[in-house]
Amino acid sequence: MPRQIREKGEFGIYHIIQRGNERKNLFNGDDDKTRFLDTLQKMKKKYNFKIYAYCLMDNHVHLIIDDNGNDISKIIKSINISYAYYFNKIYRRCGHLFQDRFKSELIDNNSYLLEVSRYIHNNPVKAGMVKEPSDYKWSSYNIYVGVDKDKSELVNSSKILECISEKREIAIKAYIEFVLKQETTEIKIMDIEDQINEKENKDYIYTIEEARKKIIEIAEKDDISYVDLLKNIRARDELIKTIRKNSFLTLKQIGELFGGISESRISRILGK
Repeated sequence: MPRQIREKGEFGIYHIIQRGNERKNLFNGDDDKTRFLDTLQKMKKKYNFKIYAYCLMDNHVHLIIDDNGNDISKIIKSINISYAYYFNKIYRRCGHLFQDRFKSELIDNNSYLLEVSRYIHNNPVKAGMVKEPSDYKWSSYNIYVGVDKDKSELVNSSKILECISEKREIAIKAYIEFVLKQETTEIKIMDIEDQINEKENKDYIYTIEEARKKIIEIAEKDDISYVDLLKNIRARDELIKTIRKNSFLTLKQIGELFGGISESRISRILGK
């Protein structure tokens, strides 16, 4: 059983799904997947974020990233630009490689962190590519079980393993049993097929102006002013989370929208 959830700090942990544009392959072979992992390592050093798990499928990618106080949108954009440049050059193609917007969900407790990591590591099994998670070369699972030590610098496995036990040997054994155990159907984890068609989502916010109008509408509905609404800390924080979930605004833009709040403060609010 997971230990008691630690109080969330100023950083956000995200489950990220990246899909190929028009569901086309992101990787045509092992060299491409190696290059993508190299890109992750390079951007990890540049932005000082943490990677807790990954799984590279042919036409999509799962990542668990701790932004470590950085803007997650900026991190993913940098990874995409670097890898797409390589891919387009190698295969003499042009145009978008990734679907325009990555899918993300905030992971706000240790129990869900464990569940998402299990889901990610079981992806190749569910797809019928392998029989066991350990049979798949392009996920972080074998880093967790101590087999793939070459990539241990890329992935911080301690965070998830310590949710189980502070003793690493005990944690590894228990984690293997946890991953191989049948997943519960009660917990809904974001899936590649859950992508929302944003153009059909009337509540989706595309610009900071649209977000401001949305807040004013909410304030008028509650018969209070825009300024008074922002002074209500609890209501403000809930609005910040809603806008982050239903828009592609950066942390900086959201901060400006709510009266000049810093990116680090916005990150803390999202992590509550």
